[in-house]
Amino acid sequence: MPASRLRGGRRLGGAKSRGSAAAASERRVVRRRARLDDGKCRLVALRPGHCKSKRVRGELLVGRRWWQHLPHWIALHPERGPRRKCWEGHCLQPDVHDGRRYAGCTQCGWTPDPGTAVLACRQCRWSLCPECTGGARLPLLRDDPLFRGPSAPGLLQRVGDGALGGRGRGTVIVCPGGNYEFLCANEGLPVAAWLEGLGVTALVLRYRLLPRHNFWQALSDFERAIHFVRRTRPGPVAAIGFSAGGHLVASHAVAARKKGRRPLDAQVLIYPAIDGADWAHPYKNGFWDWEQCFPKAAPLLENRGALLGGRGFAAPPTFLVASTADSVCPAKVNGDPYAAALKRRRIPHVYRRGNYGDHGFALQRGWADACAEWLSSRGLGRGHA
Repeated sequence: MPASRLRGGRRLGGAKSRGSAAAASERRVVRRRARLDDGKCRLVALRPGHCKSKRVRGELLVGRRWWQHLPHWIALHPERGPRRKCWEGHCLQPDVHDGRRYAGCTQCGWTPDPGTAVLACRQCRWSLCPECTGGARLPLLRDDPLFRGPSAPGLLQRVGDGALGGRGRGTVIVCPGGNYEFLCANEGLPVAAWLEGLGVTALVLRYRLLPRHNFWQALSDFERAIHFVRRTRPGPVAAIGFSAGGHLVASHAVAARKKGRRPLDAQVLIYPAIDGADWAHPYKNGFWDWEQCFPKAAPLLENRGALLGGRGFAAPPTFLVASTADSVCPAKVNGDPYAAALKRRRIPHVYRRGNYGDHGFALQRGWADACAEWLSSRGLGRGHA
């Protein structure tokens, strides 16, 4: 497929006239990158030469025979596909809450009144209240673009009827977490959809992962993504990172300072893995494929001193979220020292510290509403079109 065309022969490029210098620049950049429209999102490849759709889509991160052994936070049975399931993969059935068999809603914690219709797993006593049974679903693993392409990094953008598009000013690059071994689906396209609702153009970064690649290649993918956005889209450029994705976003400012490059205009870090000491621990590193990933984890710690506020620390204006109930990235050793470093250097920031639940709570109203206001104050969103 030619790099300048989509399926069906529709040309790529902006809506500006051919004579516009900005549009011409965008066309030159886009011609070097293939875009793949799979009905839900479009992928812009970030590596030169990856112009064929199969290579852009990429192979699966893990073969199908290993799917039953995947960690729950990647399998995400309750949130994937049209059929709702519990964490163990059992299909939920319609039932009536009687106040005895089922506790509160597993997702939001609310306890329905007796007689309320719920979806429940009779084997696990797992239930969903009426409000949590609605809403968008994550794609199945085989259809998840973040579960593909271990060597095909790119930027994903939502397309189709459900995509609102950026109707305001600025662009945010979304960096999902996943311990640099996977990319969490609930920290990707759902976050992009929320940002689009604020009038911000949102692109989800699919960066290269362990064990095939290393941290520096993931950081290179992020730098390429920023360069692409700055060349093709107007307004400020920010990024939002979750867990390991937060570590990647925070590390960019440190690397940009060393190289004398322009940093992001703003960053949002949600339960970021700032400390990262566990990556060097043989039993606490959290890698699913320990034998392959652990030997390649050393580069993840090279910026640790700077990120904790030591020599070389750098950061753009920051919105930081940490949970006091986080057992993986505790606020005391991750969010607190990073916030203290921001304060010492008088870098504009907002630090939201509270009980948001355990690690991986993703998009949550407890911090999202405040973040939306903060992004607007930094010049991103509908009010700045």
